[in-house]
Amino acid sequence: MPKTEQLKTAREKLQDCRRRRLLLGASSALAVSALPGSAWAQQSALVAGGAAVAAPGVVTLSVPGPGGSVSMPLELAIKIGADKAEGLLLRLTFVNGGGVAIADLLSGNAQFGVFGLPAAMNSNLKAPRLVALAAVDDLPLYTLMVRADLRGKIRRIADLKGRVLGVHSDTLATKTTAHQLADLVLRSQGVEPADVSYLAAGQSWQTQSSAFRSGAVDASMCDEPFGTRLVAEGLAFELFSTGNPADAAKVAGAGFLRAALISRRDLIEADAALAARMVRVVQRSLAWIATHTPEAAADLLAYAGAERKAFLDVLRKYPRQYSRDAMFSRAQLAQTTLFFRAQDPDNPAAQRYAIDTMIVDKWSGSKT
Repeated sequence: MPKTEQLKTAREKLQDCRRRRLLLGASSALAVSALPGSAWAQQSALVAGGAAVAAPGVVTLSVPGPGGSVSMPLELAIKIGADKAEGLLLRLTFVNGGGVAIADLLSGNAQFGVFGLPAAMNSNLKAPRLVALAAVDDLPLYTLMVRADLRGKIRRIADLKGRVLGVHSDTLATKTTAHQLADLVLRSQGVEPADVSYLAAGQSWQTQSSAFRSGAVDASMCDEPFGTRLVAEGLAFELFSTGNPADAAKVAGAGFLRAALISRRDLIEADAALAARMVRVVQRSLAWIATHTPEAAADLLAYAGAERKAFLDVLRKYPRQYSRDAMFSRAQLAQTTLFFRAQDPDNPAAQRYAIDTMIVDKWSGSKT
């Protein structure tokens, strides 16, 4: 082949290659722009020091777990496709407590979280950045469990004085809801929080059971169904439960909103449409729970053995554990305010904190 023709063929091949690259780039750009949440991902790249939180279409949610009463509706949301129904891909990051989930939100490692509303209120005392978008729980379930070998030595709350008490993992900046509740329960029976030693015991079956098996804690403020399973496996016995009306009556604001969908105010202002979608994801999951049997939920989550039994026992015993509609209850928010102020009585900022400043109910709604 003549040299001129060889050069011509080479140029044609190069031009063809360039055209293919342009077409591929254009089609990729169209695909990305069509993905739900891409605007949110672009906004995420501007927060947290310029680090993007998630790829387009992917939403990261930080939640204590796995396998606990707080994480279950979110784990179930993925199983039933509630996220995909809203054009999202939900990615759960499991953490050992609400304090860690808050750190994830504030650092930009997650766009949403589900954890105790009182923990978010505590964080907002320092910087009012967090907002609550939907109610996940209706009845808060915390159980104060005591190590089985201490039966007979610890019969009442006052006997915890001088003992090691486990709570969910705090951060230096945030006290978890479990820690707040422990303080309040102790004070209700004449024990000051300074009279016990607190230890982070996490918020999963592995961490909480390990704390009892190792003897690291004498007692711990536990999630369900972990408390029920600790009893079944002979590791602990119950000393206090917010699910027990007689116990709850001893604590101010015991009907507080335990788990809520939380985000950052600047993020929902940047992409209100995604915030609305996430609220609908939660609503879809809660509606499914309300209309299906505990057995159906256990099947979807592939629970077996002791884990399955404890899960079913708790759902059957407390049918109103979860909200049915994700709406904020004014009565429940009033209880949450009472609880928050009672657990920190000497803090003027806590006493004047107005919960309505962080409630965004435009998508979930409110009721009395």
